[in-house]
Formats: sequence, C-alpha cells, structure tokens
Amino acid sequence: MKLQYRITIAFGLLLIVVTGASAHMFYSLLLDNLIEQQRNELMLKGQIWIERMKNSRSAISPESVEELQRLFVPNRKVEILLVGDKRKVLYTTLPSSSLKDWLNDLERRAEKRKERRTWLIGSDDYIVVTLPMQNGESRRLLLAVPVRGVKEIRVELTRNIMGTLLVGVIFAILLSFLITRSLVEPLSKLVREIKKVQLRKFAEVQYVPATGEIAEVSESVYFMAQELDRFHDIQKQFFQNASHELKTPLMSIQGYAEGIRDGVFTGDAARQGLDVIVQETTRLKKIVTEMILLGKLESEEHLFHPEAVSAVELVNQAIERLDPIRLKQGITIAVRKEDAEPCVFVDREKFLQALINILGNALRHAREHIDVKLEERKNQLWIDIVDDGEGIPEALLPHLFHRFVKGKNGETGLGLAISRAIIERSGGTIEAHNGVIAGATFRIKLPLQKNP
Repeated sequence: MKLQYRITIAFGLLLIVVTGASAHMFYSLLLDNLIEQQRNELMLKGQIWIERMKNSRSAISPESVEELQRLFVPNRKVEILLVGDKRKVLYTTLPSSSLKDWLNDLERRAEKRKERRTWLIGSDDYIVVTLPMQNGESRRLLLAVPVRGVKEIRVELTRNIMGTLLVGVIFAILLSFLITRSLVEPLSKLVREIKKVQLRKFAEVQYVPATGEIAEVSESVYFMAQELDRFHDIQKQFFQNASHELKTPLMSIQGYAEGIRDGVFTGDAARQGLDVIVQETTRLKKIVTEMILLGKLESEEHLFHPEAVSAVELVNQAIERLDPIRLKQGITIAVRKEDAEPCVFVDREKFLQALINILGNALRHAREHIDVKLEERKNQLWIDIVDDGEGIPEALLPHLFHRFVKGKNGETGLGLAISRAIIERSGGTIEAHNGVIAGATFRIKLPLQKNP
C-alpha cells in the first residue's frame, strides 16, 4: 500500500476513534447537564410565578394557573400540582390515576427533608421541583417534567452534533489526503531521481520542487548527483591523465632499452639512452610515489598527527627549503604578518609539504617577487601567497586542484592536489584566483589554535 494511503487511513482511524470517544463522553454527561438545566428552569419560573401571586394578593384561579403554564415552552409538557393544607389538591394537571402516588411521594420526601432531582412515579422518571408558596405555609407548588422528554432532547442534540462531527471528519480526511499527497508526491519523485543515481545517470537527475524538510532533502539529492557527476568526470579524466603520464616515460624506457638490446644504440648513444632510462625511471617513481601519497591522504584516518605550531615558522621553513630555486631564478619573497604570532593545529611535516608545493608553484610562474601575507580573521588564519606572474588561465581555474591538471611549466600535476588534500584534512580550505592587474593568489584558510 502506498504511503499516502497508509497515512490517510491512519489519520482517519485516529480521528474516528477520538471523535467516537468524545461523543461517548458527551452523550454520557449531557443527560445530567440537561436535567440540571431543566431543574433550574422549573425552579426559576416557579419562583417568578409565586412572586407574582404574592404581589397581586389574589387567590389561585384557573387564570393564574394558565399564566404559570404560559411561562414554559408551549411544546414542553410540564405537570403542575398545587397542594394546600392537609394534602388538599388546589390544582393539578396530573392524571387522577397517579395523583395518589404523587401525593404520597411528596409527603414522604417532605418528612425526610431531602430533595431529589428525579422521582420515579409508576414506570416513569420525572424531574421534580417543589417550592413553598409562602413562608410558614404548608401550601406547595410542584412542577414536574418527564425525563424521557429530556432524553429525547439528548438524542436529538447528539444526533445533530454527530452529524456535524461526521461532516467534519469527512472534510478532515479529505484535507489530510490532499496534504499527504502534497507531501508524498515530492517523495515519489525523489525516489525516481535517486534510482537515477543508483544507475549512475548523475547528469539526468532533476531538482524536485518541495517545501520544508523535503526541500532540504531534494536539494541534497540534486547537489549530491551533481557532485557525483563531477567526481565521475574527474575519475575518468584522472585515469586518462594517469595513463598518459605513465605511458610517456614507459615508452621512452622501452624504446631505449630495446634499442640498446638490439644494438641500435652503441657507444655514446647507448650511454645517453641509459641516462634517459634513469631519468624517466626517476620521474615514473616520483609520479607513483605522489599518487600513493595522495591516495593515503584522502583515505587513511590515522596518517595525520597534528600539533600546535607557529604558522610564521612553517612559512619561513618552506621558504628556506626553496632557497636554491629562489636564488637561481632571482626572485624575492616577502613575508608580511601582524604583531601576533598565529598558531595553528596541523601535522607539521605534511602541512610544510603543502606550503612547499604552493610556493614552488608560485616560483615557477613569478617574474620577480612573491608576497606571503598572514592575517587573522574571525578565528581563522588566512595565508595569501601572491605572485607577479601571468596568472592562471580562466579555463584551468575550476580544475586547478584536480589530479594531473598541469599548468605552464608544471611537473606531475599532483602537487596542488596533494596540497589541497593536506589542507582539507587539517580542517582548512584553499582557493585560487587571479589578481586584478596580474599574477595569481593562493589563499589558505585555517582555524586558529588559541594559546592557553
């Protein structure tokens, strides 16, 4: 069964149970309330009539009794009994067959001095009110209404209320069906889009419009599909680039090795071929080593051993290790920092390697000068490495930190990918952009380590 139907049925059953229980409680309590209201009405109108008789000082007559009857609703049967001294009946609407029972019950209750809400006369229950006509007199006014009339009112009221509740339940269930449909329909569409992800059709995944938490899930699925599609493309590009990078040195090694074996290269040519084989083997070893390192950085959890270190000290160490290249190319490196000594929580050697890779990249592209700026911003340390070179081609910027993506004068195309992996595993981020006039800027953002 579909989720929409299950939710609607569950809500409908819950609503029916709650409505039924409420109706049962209402039906049980309604009779007592109606009896109490009827007693209060009889008592109030009986007292009004008695006061009128007192003020008029007239004797009880059929006209005055008719006035008492007019006080009540015309379609309501109210029995009247006026009793004088020595149980003398002054006026009554009661049938003569039951009059004796009424008088006996009235006398018995008067002796007990206890007023009951209902009297059982014969086989019928009555709501009864007895009122004295005057203080000190034994004349009494008895007003009675059959309980069965009140029960009929209860049944009628209950029927009307149940009808109203039933209509409300039907509308509530229909509204629940519509609301559930609006919630479940996006989920059904999301299931179809997720199946596309399962089938690796990442580019075909569409965004499903929704509201609330479902909208957040929809956005997550859509962006996940985009990221998987991008990652899939990167993986394909990675294998293509990796095969190309590995194939080139292997072809050189194979060519020279076969030439030397077959006697094609002899003497100086053979020695030159051996030198090429050694160089290409060294290059091949470097590529494989960096690929293995990058794989470990992205997968192994216990590879990093972070500690609190000075960011300025790390930058200076990276510059010192690149001094031979810097002096050879005649490039100056200036380090600018604030008065404070910022401290970061990183693996010293690995983060130093990331800085060396980025600074080495800047040295390959700078003309004369490189600026390294350290600045604290909102509990973060920003390290900007700015060169005065030609900048990064716009087409290369989105893929700059991917594997085997090489710019001008690049080596293996893995250095910046390794740097990004190290920085991200250190809790930071790295980004690159071109300067306004010239050159490129690499910005590293790291959380600051507070000094104790």
